Amino acid sequence: MQTGRRTVTASASKLFSASTAERCDIGIQIYAGSGNSAPIYLSSNPLITANSNDDTDGYPIAANEKLLITERNPNDIYVVSPTGNQTLWFIIQ
Repeated sequence: MQTGRRTVTASASKLFSASTAERCDIGIQIYAGSGNSAPIYLSSNPLITANSNDDTDGYPIAANEKLLITERNPNDIYVVSPTGNQTLWFIIQ
């Protein structure tokens, strides 16, 4: 199991770098911080956008929401927020 926190900005980026994320057996639990002022968007698309393009918008997670992603390779997850410095916590299992 691996846990941690990330700051999500207005620039799309990988949630994990190849050197920090392990493969997972169950999935990744993601929690958007309760103090976030804007949603965090997640996608497997490196061209992810935050509520600006129907074809590339990611899946929104509002403050205080949780999401379980059954992705086996955490390195394939990209994140972005319309306004920077939102907080996300994770558990890789």
